[in-house]
Amino acid sequence: MSDIVNLLVVEPSSNTSKHRAAAIFARKEHRPDVESVREHLKEVRAYSRDHHVELLEKLKKTFEQHGEARIGVAADAAEAAEFIRKAAGETTLASINKSNVVVNELRPDLHAAGLTTYLRYYTEFKNFGESFEKKVEDYWSLPGMHGRGLVETFDVKKSMASLDSTEVRDYVAILSVNAISAEDGSVFFLQHMSNISKDLDQARKIVLVVSLEKIVKDREAALAHTQAMGVFGLESILLDLEPKDLEAYDFDALPILPGSPKREISVLIFDNGRSALLDGPYADLSLCIDCRACARQCPIGQHTLLERAMVYSPKNYLLGFLQGWLPTTDACLHCGRCEVECPVDIDIPTLIWKAQLEHYEKHGRSLKKKMLDDPELLGKLGTLASPLSNWATGLPIVRWVMQMTTGVHTSANLPAFRRQTFRDWYKKEKHG
Repeated sequence: MSDIVNLLVVEPSSNTSKHRAAAIFARKEHRPDVESVREHLKEVRAYSRDHHVELLEKLKKTFEQHGEARIGVAADAAEAAEFIRKAAGETTLASINKSNVVVNELRPDLHAAGLTTYLRYYTEFKNFGESFEKKVEDYWSLPGMHGRGLVETFDVKKSMASLDSTEVRDYVAILSVNAISAEDGSVFFLQHMSNISKDLDQARKIVLVVSLEKIVKDREAALAHTQAMGVFGLESILLDLEPKDLEAYDFDALPILPGSPKREISVLIFDNGRSALLDGPYADLSLCIDCRACARQCPIGQHTLLERAMVYSPKNYLLGFLQGWLPTTDACLHCGRCEVECPVDIDIPTLIWKAQLEHYEKHGRSLKKKMLDDPELLGKLGTLASPLSNWATGLPIVRWVMQMTTGVHTSANLPAFRRQTFRDWYKKEKHG
């Protein structure tokens, strides 16, 4: 039996992709079917959604076989932060991975608990030299492969069954897992930089955060889930492929601890409202693999970095509202692009409508919301008052009042009102 649960890091393999593509174009190999990858992923995710209770219990029993790992269960972010703070001991410096679970849901409570966190993913850009540029060029050398039926290759590049290391540094790594096998406890991470591998090798304390939806049936399902994150999230990486100064911290500069100190690993099973969602009308949100394919086409930009708070995707935008760390989903345009891009066909627009209606039924609508929800009434008022309304809406003071009361920006292009409506004009032309 291994000292710890098996930790595996999956990375893109550009050379394999090139060789495969060359063989396909030379008609020496069967063309991979993107749709078959999608259908298999749907089966994996549907099984996890429909069997989440038994998968959780099975995972707990699996963890009991690994005495080296400290196991905890947290109902909310406050409990999770308390568990992580105790697991960190005297260490207050933390490296976190670029995950919705840690960044959006846990980080505020981690800071409140006294931990200082940095997203090591972004600090890795200090090595953005020729070697990294070559790696990026190789990675993106085959654009638009899905349209040709080709599947990018993501392979396991690192596997750990022991915490033995010669470069231990004094910090805690808080890593949300991308998938975990209930059958044998294998933990999978998707890595595009070197941050995950370094944290697994260097951190004196490691805390693995397992959100309920990331628990899958077995190792094969966990690998398929993680590889699909890479395949369908490939283009979304470009949304934030740049350094972030607020996250700058050189973990490599920390001194290596002498004497090969004992390293510790903890596993935190994190609920934060997920069990309630899994048993209700929002269960399909658990199908999400966090590939962020939906963010690629989203027009409202809720996937971008805002100070040190991130949202990442339309799905996380809704999840944050349901969990309470986002106050509204009113920015959503309900354009439907997220559903089109989603590899598991989550109907996010309909779920956002549902969440909004439930919220309005409980709390009512603000005056601003009522005004913007009834553009026909505003149009009628503007028409009745034209041309005075056109003159008034051009005044800076009126524009300022509109922005304060309705949220319409002072520089927004507004429609010009006419006393004669299209309906009146049409009737006149028809009978004229």
